[in-house]
Amino acid sequence: MREVMNSRRFFLLSVVVFVLVAEFFILYYFLVMIPGRKTAVKLPEEYLVKIPEDKIPRFILPKNDLKELEKAFHREKEFLQEKIVSGEKISFGKEKLAVSLVKDSAELLLKTIKEAKDEDEFNRLVRERFVVYQAAGKEGKGRIIFTGYYSPVYEGSFKKQGSFKYPIYLKPEDLKVVDLGRFNPVLKGEKIVYRIDPLKKEIVPYWSTKDIVEKKVLEGKGLELLYLKSKIDRFYLMIEGSGKIILNNGEEFWVRYSATNGRPYTSVGKLLVKDGKISRDKLSLESIKKYFQRHPEEMDKYLNQNERFTFFVKNKQGRKAVGATGGELTPYISIAIDKKIFPLGALAYIKYQNPRVNVKGKVKQAGQIARFVFCQDTGGIIKGPEKVDIYFGEGKDASARASIKNTGKLYFFIKK
Repeated sequence: MREVMNSRRFFLLSVVVFVLVAEFFILYYFLVMIPGRKTAVKLPEEYLVKIPEDKIPRFILPKNDLKELEKAFHREKEFLQEKIVSGEKISFGKEKLAVSLVKDSAELLLKTIKEAKDEDEFNRLVRERFVVYQAAGKEGKGRIIFTGYYSPVYEGSFKKQGSFKYPIYLKPEDLKVVDLGRFNPVLKGEKIVYRIDPLKKEIVPYWSTKDIVEKKVLEGKGLELLYLKSKIDRFYLMIEGSGKIILNNGEEFWVRYSATNGRPYTSVGKLLVKDGKISRDKLSLESIKKYFQRHPEEMDKYLNQNERFTFFVKNKQGRKAVGATGGELTPYISIAIDKKIFPLGALAYIKYQNPRVNVKGKVKQAGQIARFVFCQDTGGIIKGPEKVDIYFGEGKDASARASIKNTGKLYFFIKK
């Protein structure tokens, strides 16, 4: 009898061990093997190329932007100092640079701008004092795609009332994030977003946009930060990542990005173009908005195909738009980059086609502009070595300017 019991125990123990081992390999496959295949591409250090001194292009002397650049740098110092204290280094070209060098380079460049009497002297000093890097872009030809973003302004309410019935949510407690570097050092920085299914006791992807909007899986959990007047307002706010809210009593404050559900992003504009609803040459945030105003019955069909949903938090700094570094964003001076490829917090130089807005609010191309900027922000769809997003400010005019999509060049400066 004892032998039978022992054999049963052994059998049950074997089953348990088998199940645990099987779960481990399943998790390893989905969390490590599959993501590992996706990262089998060019490493970030290939995306920045050192320019030979005799090939360095001519740069403008930004005297008019100096005060704004100094203000932006002042806001960056705290972010950079935290990185310095932690001993963190940044991937930059084929090297790993100390953050202190990034900070010192920005300080020296600002000093050089002040010292230079004219543009000729400025360019001579740049060549004497700096090693210049150019972003190679996706194909290694220096081609960067510049797009724009802005801070929308919306009426909102803390209560669901009248036309205010479309909630934006705080980050849910059951939304979990894991760094895959814990499983494989090669994947450090690669993250997945998930939740634990309470019935199956399994890791599953977090709720999709359709789950949240149509099935209302988050409703009644005290996560409603505030309510907006339309679904399209919420859609735009999620694209921009931050915005100003005006309450009925005139109070103003900012909300900013907190997290996403980790689901893939699908461009609603591309879906509308694919279905022949909007022509490619007329595609913009404004044309999307006008289309849904004419066809509100189609809004859910398209908006819910974008599975990514963004969660927000009230900005503690009050009325200012804040970037990923924690500093206030400056129109034209702040850019968003992919921080896995380009150094967040660094001073950079961009050249792109400059949009101008006419009296009717339409964008007119007006030649090329070049200026120094700070990498102060990131974006959910600003991924890859060829994408840069320029911050244009807040309101309707900024919205028109932010509709750009042009090619240009991106440079970085490191002191010798």
